Amino acid sequence: MKLSKPKMLVFSHICSPQYVTGAEKLLLFMVRELLPSFACTLVVPNEGIIAVNARKLGITVIVHQIPLVVPLYLGLSHMTNEIGAHQQDPLWLQLIQLIHHERPSIIIANTCVHPMPAIAGKMLGIPVVWTVMEAIRETPHTALAASIIEQYSDYIVGISETTLAPLRTPGMIPKSSLIPPSWHQSELNPESWQQHRINRRRQLAIADEQRLVGYISSSIFEAKGLEHFMQMAVNSAEQHPHAMYLIVGNPVDQGYFEKCIGIARDRGLMERFRWIRFEEQVETVYPAMDVLVVPSLTVEGFGMTALEGMVFGKPVVVYGSGGLSEIGRATGNEAYVVPMGDTEGLTLRVSSLLANEAMMQAIGARNAQAAHEVYGVNAYRDRLRRFIATLAIRGYYPPTVLKGSAPTIYKFDNGVLRPLRSARSFRRAGHRLEEIREVPDVYIAAWPKGAPIGTAYRSRRKGRKRLAGRAGKIGRRRNGVRKQGSLKRRRQPGRQRNRARGAKKKR
Repeated sequence: MKLSKPKMLVFSHICSPQYVTGAEKLLLFMVRELLPSFACTLVVPNEGIIAVNARKLGITVIVHQIPLVVPLYLGLSHMTNEIGAHQQDPLWLQLIQLIHHERPSIIIANTCVHPMPAIAGKMLGIPVVWTVMEAIRETPHTALAASIIEQYSDYIVGISETTLAPLRTPGMIPKSSLIPPSWHQSELNPESWQQHRINRRRQLAIADEQRLVGYISSSIFEAKGLEHFMQMAVNSAEQHPHAMYLIVGNPVDQGYFEKCIGIARDRGLMERFRWIRFEEQVETVYPAMDVLVVPSLTVEGFGMTALEGMVFGKPVVVYGSGGLSEIGRATGNEAYVVPMGDTEGLTLRVSSLLANEAMMQAIGARNAQAAHEVYGVNAYRDRLRRFIATLAIRGYYPPTVLKGSAPTIYKFDNGVLRPLRSARSFRRAGHRLEEIREVPDVYIAAWPKGAPIGTAYRSRRKGRKRLAGRAGKIGRRRNGVRKQGSLKRRRQPGRQRNRARGAKKKR
């Protein structure tokens, strides 16, 4: 008999219809590698590129809107308030109901800004893997952000030591794993790179003898350092007349983009620059370049662009921000890691490459080899295999009886919470005290309430008369219930009680 694979529900925080961000690309790569071990379903907030690509791989896709909590990533003090506000939103109930309907054995919540699926999963008693693809900002509230991730995760996967650094607490170290990104070499079609180089350079009007220095980012905004690239470019352009410069990306802040382009315009060098919007098929762009520059001004969680440049055999010059420094050390490329913000350092490194064709080619070849050894798919699969072996997979078992901080006990009945009116109702429903699962009050509030089960306890004086009129003798045999939920002793029948009173008077 063939055993079915455990079901994994994977939550992506975004699904861009225009371009694929690094986090989306890495998540889909991981899900693809998990398919031999899990039946994966991808949950996205809207239709977009990774949803289309996931369906091509045979992955079920669910479109479901879930609010993000950006202050968790930014380390802002109001992160808990924002989480609480989202738990009052109808989308919170819809999220819990979605997970309950899908009944996964395990959940993946992707990125620090996407805590709501992790919180819901933990409330439902489902193991949660929280994948961290960015470095939480260092603020006075970073420890609070780390504590939230610790509370609502069973396993943590970081793509670099930089992403895991804020989470290296005693409670999280045992459940943290480092799994850097990788790629599928065959899908980059190496046999087509030379032709792509010819085609793209012809399209951009770049001559064979010219050397093309590239900058690439799915979204162009200030933290991605385009301004620093432009400053490096105009300075090196004067020294190397054969150098040309390519910008690839989609401007998010048009004013900032125009300011950056103005650097070349003011120096009268616009004819040396080319710009194309984001290109999903990177194998058609990287081959055209001779040098790649990644001048990121933020602490990068990893730096997939730099790794891609190495995979395509290019010399890569980067600012030493977060994961970019790690890539440089791991691949022996430290000499081309420049202190963040040092545009003179960028210019010096790029100029040295442009001035020495043989060195440029040798460093590119060395980068390609090192990238495969350190980050190739075989290394990735070994790390992923070891991680999967640590997972404690169990089926989804929704609670049967549960309570919050209030004394009311509820029966979970087909997505509805029905309050049990008395201890007798609890017993007659066939439950035991050890079955009661205590859950946060927000969990109780999230579910619709159904009809109560059983009859409510009445006071001693009025209870017998009212119950007698409804249920005859059953009312006179009714058990009382203490406020704490334990049972009172049976009341003595009237004749025995009178005899006891008479005996007391005689004494």
